[in-house]
Amino acid sequence: MAGRTLSPTLADVVEELELDQPVVVTPALIRDIAVRRGLGTSPNVIAARLRHAGWLLATTRRGVWEFAPGAHAGPVGHGDPTLALRAMLAADPNLPAALALASAAWALGYADRVPATVDVAVPVGSRVTPVLRRAAAVTTFTTRVGYITAKSVPCHRPESVLVHLAASPDAPGSWGSVLEWLPDLAADAEPDVLSAELSSRPRAVAVRAGYLLSGMRPDLAGPLSALATDVVRFGPRAQVPRRHVAAWQVIDYLLPSDPTSWAPVR
Repeated sequence: MAGRTLSPTLADVVEELELDQPVVVTPALIRDIAVRRGLGTSPNVIAARLRHAGWLLATTRRGVWEFAPGAHAGPVGHGDPTLALRAMLAADPNLPAALALASAAWALGYADRVPATVDVAVPVGSRVTPVLRRAAAVTTFTTRVGYITAKSVPCHRPESVLVHLAASPDAPGSWGSVLEWLPDLAADAEPDVLSAELSSRPRAVAVRAGYLLSGMRPDLAGPLSALATDVVRFGPRAQVPRRHVAAWQVIDYLLPSDPTSWAPVR
């Protein structure tokens, strides 16, 4: 802890931060502590002194800092992959952003590792700041079933991840990586939640979802097969498609193998 000295004022603030162990700290949080402790120093001055002493570390969001607890034995961060999203939500609690795709799979326990750049989804039409784009791989997807909390941040449900993949098949960086966790995620998908997530979406999204689930979850795919009446493309058009699956009227440009041949997960 060399170099992380504490004046009496800072000691009072750090004591409360150590008790609560927040990952991110805002001026509002420091102000609340100062009021409780009867400190006359302004929150901005306290924050500046804590930063100088190595107790607060910069994040991608101006005015939001990461707390470096005493247990870290120095000005060392948590290494939390969700830090950028935490910082954005601390600055704007109403920001409609959530972990998505492979990052949601990791947060929910289906994927063993988190992507180098965290996947964050915002509803279609949302304003995406340059700061958020620099900090995360941002996609647009409007969930119909709401978020859950995983790793202490908003996160898409398994059914939302499935429909997101069907709505934007080219969103994943690597379908090979997706297939490492997709079967486990698909195994937990609930019919009613999937139906609600697909509600009022274009027919093509439902067909792609059915195609993707056809081998793994035929119980979920079956009700969607009646919608496969016209050709649907899975992925952006390429010179040579990987396959045409007549049963689903899908021309597939992306998947490494035919999902109708994948083993059932239930």
